[in-house]
Amino acid sequence: MKRLVIYLMFTGILSAQTFTVEKVSGDVKYQNGSSENWLSLNSGSTIEDDAIISTGDNSSVVLGGSNVRFNLNESSAISVSSIKKMNTDELLLALAMEDMMNAPKEIKNSSSNTAVYGTKEGESNTLQIKTDDFGIKRLNGAVQLAKNGFQESAVVTAKETYRKYPDTKNLPSYRIYFANILNDKGLYEEALDEYVDIQKLKLTDEERAEVNEKTESIKMKLLSE
Repeated sequence: MKRLVIYLMFTGILSAQTFTVEKVSGDVKYQNGSSENWLSLNSGSTIEDDAIISTGDNSSVVLGGSNVRFNLNESSAISVSSIKKMNTDELLLALAMEDMMNAPKEIKNSSSNTAVYGTKEGESNTLQIKTDDFGIKRLNGAVQLAKNGFQESAVVTAKETYRKYPDTKNLPSYRIYFANILNDKGLYEEALDEYVDIQKLKLTDEERAEVNEKTESIKMKLLSE
């Protein structure tokens, strides 16, 4: 585990970069490093790798870096360090690290986290959910990472969000979205683990049909290997 931690830290150092704020629309704020203060973000500013950006309703920000341009839309939040390309090996290492951090150390009450939280009626298939929940804003940011070509980093961001904001694990539309990325990239074992876990959630008929189909498809592929 120590070697894995050192490798990931080293990889993060190599990929660190500074971004320029090219355009701001509406209410956009950021936190620097370990600061708890949220400050307004303005066009022309530079922002470091350790910052977190959050957008309000009807707000957005465009960031430009070295060979990177990223647009964060409304009701979203993202760690600037997540705006980076990752290869498959780096993704697998990051997922392994998340699994280690999620490993239960002590079970105090097995029934303490069994409640299932669904999305609002009519929103079960909607990825952009209007809410003040910062965990969901982080998932919105992860979706935008994927749509901007940072799929591997999007999956890692989503997994990190599930760990830090446990209730977000109970939102099927997001879980399916990121599991599909793993499946599309041929990471079948990792995708299968996600789909099996998603099957335990409160799903719509359409969601359950999709998850069941993907689950059976992956099982057949793994059996044929």
